[in-house]
Amino acid sequence: MWQAALQEGLRTIVAYLNPWHLLLGIVPAFLISGAIATLVDRENILRFFGPGANKWIAITIASIAGAILAVCSCSILPMFTSMYKIGAGIGPATSFLYSGPAINTAAIFISAAMLGKVGWARSLSAIVIAFIIGLVMNFLFGRAQVKEIEGKEVNNLSKSCIPWKGLVIIFTLVAVYIVGFNWYKGILLVVAFLLGYVLFGKEERKNWYRESWSLFKQIFPILLIGVFIASVLKAFVPPSLIVKLFGRESFISNILSSVIGAVLYFSTLTEVPITRSLIEMGMSSGSAIAFLLAGPALSLPSMITINRVMGWKRGLSYIGLVIVFSAISGSVYEFIF
Repeated sequence: MWQAALQEGLRTIVAYLNPWHLLLGIVPAFLISGAIATLVDRENILRFFGPGANKWIAITIASIAGAILAVCSCSILPMFTSMYKIGAGIGPATSFLYSGPAINTAAIFISAAMLGKVGWARSLSAIVIAFIIGLVMNFLFGRAQVKEIEGKEVNNLSKSCIPWKGLVIIFTLVAVYIVGFNWYKGILLVVAFLLGYVLFGKEERKNWYRESWSLFKQIFPILLIGVFIASVLKAFVPPSLIVKLFGRESFISNILSSVIGAVLYFSTLTEVPITRSLIEMGMSSGSAIAFLLAGPALSLPSMITINRVMGWKRGLSYIGLVIVFSAISGSVYEFIF
């Protein structure tokens, strides 16, 4: 059993290190993060998403923003880390952290096509949960964050930059996650580098690359360790056991489904066919929704990184909110339908 589990973990690592996945799935995320930290004026970030910004507007925008991305729970982390470190409020930052992997344009239509009403319920619930998580996190930690930021100098390398230049780079890289074909993704990545040479000087580009590499060194090794551990754990959880535990409609089953989904790692959109198979094997609709809402948004590697970035108190609060509200959404669906 252990030998098979370790082999599964190694196979997952090899797949995760696939050059196409690294170049078109991971690298753009860190380049976006580096650009946010160095090529965008910090004052603009604080104006729209800072602790002093209108929380209703900021959290609403952050909750919907994830719909344009098609990222997994790991790819969103560099972007979240840069937003958070540069001074974005914990409310909008965590709303974005959840909405990015939990709901995107591709997930909306693929979930609806493969899962019907369950898929549509997943999409609507994800936006609502993102908004609620942002409000609760802002209520719990917003004031403390304001005190932390007041009088604190943040190293911002972009104060001399013209704001639209940095945004052009970021939007080009974001488009990598929107288009569906690898050749288009590759072309956009090349265009982003060319724009960097055209729009910015040598020192500004160096700062961008240095910050992106720094984030990569901090986060990527943790992700690899987490992906390996999650894959090993998955080998010890047979589908028959999941069906036995989650076949009944109950809040306890939904909570357990959320926890299982949170621990496992899913590449973007792979949770949809997996959930369909589990439903066909007997998983209840409520547990399926809880699994769909918690699974893409969390994973063992992402939870480790989130706690490292925000601290254990804030990190565990965020993780707990995702698990609980995912389960509640499943129970609400069961009550209505």
